[in-house]
Amino acid sequence: MSRRGLEKFMFRFDKDAELQAALASDPAKAFAGFELDAAERAALASCDVPALYRWGLHPLLIRNYAAMRKVDYVAAYKAAGIEM
Repeated sequence: MSRRGLEKFMFRFDKDAELQAALASDPAKAFAGFELDAAERAALASCDVPALYRWGLHPLLIRNYAAMRKVDYVAAYKAAGIEM
């Protein structure tokens, strides 16, 4: 797991409309230039916020990423058995 690569992607995501559009239309293009393994790409593509949380990513990055993807991260945490 490359926490740095994930956090770089997530930090940039909510500020970059082109990156947002690329993730929606062509995830491989969106992930180009970021050091991400297959599991990380899958978690980002599916907006698996519980996985991101378990990997120790910064909670504010997760919150912002989930908001941009229109995912209720609190509900996702609860569904995954993560207590806040």
